[in-house]
Amino acid sequence: MLLQPAPIRLRCGVISLWTLRGHPPGAYVGLPKPYVELIISLSGVHLWRADASSLPLTYRDGWLTPLQVKPRWAETLGELHLIGARLHLFTAARLFGAAAMRAGGFPIPLDAILGSAANELRERLLHMYSDGDRMKLLAHWLETQLDHSDAGWLPQSSELSSTGWRTDALAEMLQLSPRALRKRFASKVGLSPKLWLQLSRFDEFLRAEPAPGSLADAAAAFGFADQAHMTREFTRFAGVPPARYATARASVSAPKAAPHFVPAS
Repeated sequence: MLLQPAPIRLRCGVISLWTLRGHPPGAYVGLPKPYVELIISLSGVHLWRADASSLPLTYRDGWLTPLQVKPRWAETLGELHLIGARLHLFTAARLFGAAAMRAGGFPIPLDAILGSAANELRERLLHMYSDGDRMKLLAHWLETQLDHSDAGWLPQSSELSSTGWRTDALAEMLQLSPRALRKRFASKVGLSPKLWLQLSRFDEFLRAEPAPGSLADAAAAFGFADQAHMTREFTRFAGVPPARYATARASVSAPKAAPHFVPAS
């Protein structure tokens, strides 16, 4: 997986750009994230399920992954080649409307949102010489779509450790009252600041990939009351406790830049 931070001119609304290609190891589980992903598929057929036993929905050309608060099951048939962008929640809501913020909803085919523009974008990406050129093209396309009026009001997940993952500290960081913080999240993000902080902490915890033997230290570092508190919150989002997640990740050659994907059991 090739992952790049968004160019500075896009960071008001875009977190990062990425590409992923190869032959995925069968079915896998996609875990919750504190952002929305715009994904264009250049090859492969992609199946998504709400749970391991439900009927799949099929995606071929591209989709928008809405706000996700619980695991989803997925599988790719054939060789995988994706290019995507991770979007701040308020950017996704502005660009794609309420569908992007429907927590727990299925991915939305891009042509259902963008119409013919989705196919035109995909065709242009297919004709690029390299994935680096494709990310530049996607960045340029996103720049034409962005509204910079909200630039910088929502901190990056990596900046949140200084808040202790508390809503009162986040309000202070943003120079808002707790009430004003709740109103801003309701109008621009579509979920509570507490849930966004929990998802952001989960995201940062996955990226840290703490070893099973250091979970007590990790719990303290990420502002949990104790290891039991951390395990409850992790299991709520991942469906399994941290040690089982670590074992599943270790069982395959999963990209370090994609800690939200684990093999389906």
